Formats: sequence, C-alpha cells, structure tokens
Amino acid sequence: MKSTVFSAVAVSIGYILLGWDFTTVLEANPHMEKEFDLEYGHSIEGIIVAVSVFGAVVVTIFSGSLSDWLGRRAVLIYSSLLLFSGGVLTLWSPNIYTLLLARLIVGSGSGLVFTCVPIYISETSSPDMRGSLGTMPQFMFIVGIIFSYCMIFWMTLVSSPNWRVMIGSIFAPSIVYFALLVFYLPESPRWLVSDGKISEARVSLQWLRGKDDVSGEISLIVDGMNIIPGMGIGGNAISNAQGQSFVRTSTGQLSRYNSLYWHLSDPLVDLLGSIHENMSETGGVRNNFFPAFNSFNFVERERMDEYREEDVSAQQNREAYPGDEGNNGDGLQASLLSQAATAEGYGTNAPFTSEGSSSYLRRHGTTGLVQDFVASLHDHDIEEEEEIHEAVLFSHQPAHHDVEGTRRHPSRQQIVRLSETADLKPKWRVLLQPGVRHALCHGMLIQALQESAGINGLLRYSPHILEQVGVVSLFSDIGLGAHSTAILISALNALLMLPCITASMMLMDICGRRGLLLVTTPILMLSLSTISLSSIMNMGSVAQAVLFYVTLNICFSSYVVGLGPIPNILCSEMFPTRARATCASFCALSFWFGRLLSTYCFPVMLSTIGLTGACGVYAFMCSIILLFVYLRVPETKGLPLELIAEIFKFSKQECR
Repeated sequence: MKSTVFSAVAVSIGYILLGWDFTTVLEANPHMEKEFDLEYGHSIEGIIVAVSVFGAVVVTIFSGSLSDWLGRRAVLIYSSLLLFSGGVLTLWSPNIYTLLLARLIVGSGSGLVFTCVPIYISETSSPDMRGSLGTMPQFMFIVGIIFSYCMIFWMTLVSSPNWRVMIGSIFAPSIVYFALLVFYLPESPRWLVSDGKISEARVSLQWLRGKDDVSGEISLIVDGMNIIPGMGIGGNAISNAQGQSFVRTSTGQLSRYNSLYWHLSDPLVDLLGSIHENMSETGGVRNNFFPAFNSFNFVERERMDEYREEDVSAQQNREAYPGDEGNNGDGLQASLLSQAATAEGYGTNAPFTSEGSSSYLRRHGTTGLVQDFVASLHDHDIEEEEEIHEAVLFSHQPAHHDVEGTRRHPSRQQIVRLSETADLKPKWRVLLQPGVRHALCHGMLIQALQESAGINGLLRYSPHILEQVGVVSLFSDIGLGAHSTAILISALNALLMLPCITASMMLMDICGRRGLLLVTTPILMLSLSTISLSSIMNMGSVAQAVLFYVTLNICFSSYVVGLGPIPNILCSEMFPTRARATCASFCALSFWFGRLLSTYCFPVMLSTIGLTGACGVYAFMCSIILLFVYLRVPETKGLPLELIAEIFKFSKQECR
C-alpha cells in the first residue's frame, strides 16, 4: 500500500497551501492598508479575507460537474495552476483591485482543492485505510499553518516586512504540487470506471495497491456504478434485518425503541453499528497502515483455516438451495459486492468464488442485508459466475465470443456493453434519489455545524487573542515584542496539534468516525465553556492566562482529532460514485457559506460580547453538534464505498 499512502500524501499538499493562506492574509492586512492608504480598515480587512471565500463558493458550485467531466486528477491540476497564478499576481499587485483579483483566483483554487482532495483520497484508498489517509489533509493544513507562522515570525523581526512575499509566496509550493499531480499521481480508478475506461482503471488500481490481482475490487467498483437496471438490494433483505435486529438485541436495548431516541435517531446509526459490532467480534477490520495498532489482526494460518472451513459450509449452503433463472441480476450483484469485500477482508489473492463471497458475508453480516446477499449466491454455479465476472472485467472487448451465454442470461449483455453506457455523466436528478438525498442532508449539516463550532475563527485570530488575554506576558523574558511573541506562541500551538492529528490517523479506522466525534466533541464543548467562564471568574492575571492557554490548546487538539477532519471524510464516502463529486460540492458549499459567515461574525462578536460571549455561543453550538452526531451520524469505517452508498438507500420504515 506504499503507492496508496504516497498518493494521499502528495494530493494532500494542496491543504498545505490552504493552511498557508489561512493565516498569512490576516497578518498582511495592516501592511496593505498602510501601502494603499485605505480607509475603514476593518471593513477592508473583512473584504480582503472574504473575497477569497467568495471565489471558493463560486467555483465550488461547478466543482462537482468539473470533477465528473474532467476527472479528479485534472481538476486538482487546474487548482494548482490557479493557486500559482494567484500567488504570482499577488507578488505584483500594483493596486487594491489587482490584489482583490489575485485573492479571488487563490480562493477559486482553494475551493477546488477543498472539494476534490477528500474525494480523490476516498476513491483511491482501501476501506481499512480510508479513515487514516482521509485525515492526512487536516495534518497538512496544520503543517501549512506552521510554515506560515514561521515566515510571519521572521517578517515581524524585519523593520519593513514585505506583505506581498508574505501571501504571494504560495506560488512556490504550488509548483511542487503541480509537478506531483502531473508526473506521479494516477487518476482515480472509480472515476475511470464511471467514464467507461475499465482497462485504465485496472492499471491505476494495480499501481495504487502494488499488486496485479485487483479483479475483486474492480468488480465491486463496476457494480457500484448502478448502471445495470434492476440491480439492487431486495425488500426481503430489510424484512430479514428487522427480524435479526430484534433477535440479537437484549431486553434493555429493546426498551429504547419506544423512547424519544427511536423517533429522533437515524436508523442507519443502529444498522451500521450492528454491522461494525459483528466485524469487531470476527476480526473483520484490519489496519494495514498502522500495524502496531491493529487490534483486529489474526494469525495468518488461523485466518486461512477459517476461510477454508467457511468455504465448505458455503458449498453446503449452495447445494441446499438449487438455483433458478429468475434472480440472475440479484445474484450477480451479490457476487460482485461480496467478492471484492472478501479480497479486502482477507488481504490475500485467494480465488474469487461464490464460496469465498458467502464466507465473507456470513462473517461480517449482522442484518438481512447481508443475508440477502448470501441467499442470492445460489442463483449461479461456479462456472457461470466466473464467465460473468470475466465479462465485467473485460467489457471493453467485443462480446461475440459468447453469444449463447448472453442468450441464457439477458442481464449479461448489459454488462458486456458497460463501456458504452458507463460514460453517462451524473445528472442533477441523481440528487433526488432517496439514498443520495438522505446522505446529502447528513453531509451538508455536519459541514455547516463544523464551522459553527467557531474553532477556525479562534485559530485564525489566535495571535490577537493571545495578546488580548495576556498570555504574551508569560513569555516576556524572551526579549521579543508582544506581536512577535504572540506569533511564536501560535506556531507552538499549531506544532502541538500534529501529535494529536497523528493519533487521530491511528485511531480513525479502529475507533471509527462516530466514536471519535462522540469522545472529542464533549471535550471541545467543555474547553470552550472553561474559556468563557475563566474570563468571568475573579482570578489573578497570571492564573487566568495559564488557564486560558492550557484550555485553548485542549480545544484545538480535540478539534483536530474529531470535528476537524471527520466531516470531510464522511462527505467523501457516503455517496455513490456517480453522485459523489456533485454531492461533495454541495457539502463544500455548506462549509464555505459557514466560513463566510464566521469571517464576518467572529470579529463582530469579539467587539460586542467579547471572547467570553463568543466562546459561550460556540460551546452551545458544540452541544447541538454532539446531539446531532449521537442521533444522526452513522459509523462508516472499514466498509467499501459502494456498500455504504447502498445502505444509505434504506428508508426509516425499511430499516425498522
């Protein structure tokens, strides 16, 4: 998986540029006002900051369509060019209008990076590494902040700092980003499949996985396109899910079904929670990226012995249910989904047979969804399944060699013609499908709530807040000016976040997204409440400054572990491939509108209700976030993207 990790690190460099731009603009504003002799300093400051956000909002509207039309990699290449152009234009900028144009271009590039990087990482990562690698952009964002603070600190020691270099030097890392994207990164295999380029998708996936046998994963991706009509999860799966759910639930757990939780919560929270509970019991999740933290690892021999034993049981199951011709489509879907899942679950090159598929599904399944997959396997014998599997993988080749097989299986002709239909681009009506609409509401809400926590405002204005509260006085002995000391402390704060993000990367695929949010959001809420109350309490100036500094670091650390990276991860894995870019752009829009609102509101709140009132408001918003996560955010760790998209199609009545 070295190539997968390399691609995630390389593509996340775009977030270094975002972090760089995040902090430098605010520090450059006073120097801009002086040089251009601008009046109404605070208004101009807000406009200069907001114009880049406006550019991000505008380009995000079209980023989904561009990503589906040109490809993920191509859009990222254009984003690097935009960031380079904006940086060069900033270095020149003879007047305020040129500067605003440069800020607009930089904001446009930032919008493309913010939308497409999480999509690319989710589509190129394996399920057991997707959370860890999905946290990489947050890590790189903080690295960018650290670099920018180091440069700003050096600028504060110079008698006449050059603000153009401060914000325009973003062009230099943009060149590195462009070179990596052009010469080293492959296109997303899922986008290639959606574009009908199956052979290119296979080559891309082979490079990413570092092995030649990627047939199972390609099959899963092809099946996830939902191009073949009539292929889906049957209603029988849901009825079985209801029965199994109640059979396996204790009396104490059943009592909550008559409570308020039953009416307010999303049924997918319980459904996916049940799946992950069984996966944990059977060792279905393996962390290959951080093997030292792999608490679900099995000895290879025991794993292979279990594989063989379950293959024998699967064969008996097939003999007990003689096949019929009526469910060829459903059987094919189950075959494709389960075979790829088997490859990822076992991490071996075992042959993809029906027995192996049912083995995986019985080990990981806790609901009727999985049982329906297993039951559908009896519709095909091994030879027929292998022929169909081969037809899917080589659908770009002529199909005249198997006319008789196509005659016997009508759905097979549609698979062979996949390359002719797969290039259909997603339409806006895809957003109206029940599963997509369901996931889109979750994604937009959690992105908006992330920004409502106010941490980005605290992080952006951290140097000014540290001066205002008096933390700078604790470091007066180092002989620096107040502002230089505040910049240095802010850089140290950002440096302390890196170990926390590293811990988040290690835990993301073990504890899960939902688990980390449920643990870190209360810590964030309590730390914000402490900051608010510390300003009211009658304490000494030194004690108050120490308490504020420690609490602020706890606040930032809990944010970068949970609420910082997880919304982007969730929004990149909840949607089907054909709608992922479009839906992710809507979620990004929700984020950027929240960022635009906080850009204006946070300075106003500081000047009106003060830091005490602002942190109190943000603590209240964190309580709303915690409630939303508990009731509505399901766990998605370790599951293939295609299976997550299928599960989101279930309605509340069907799941319960």
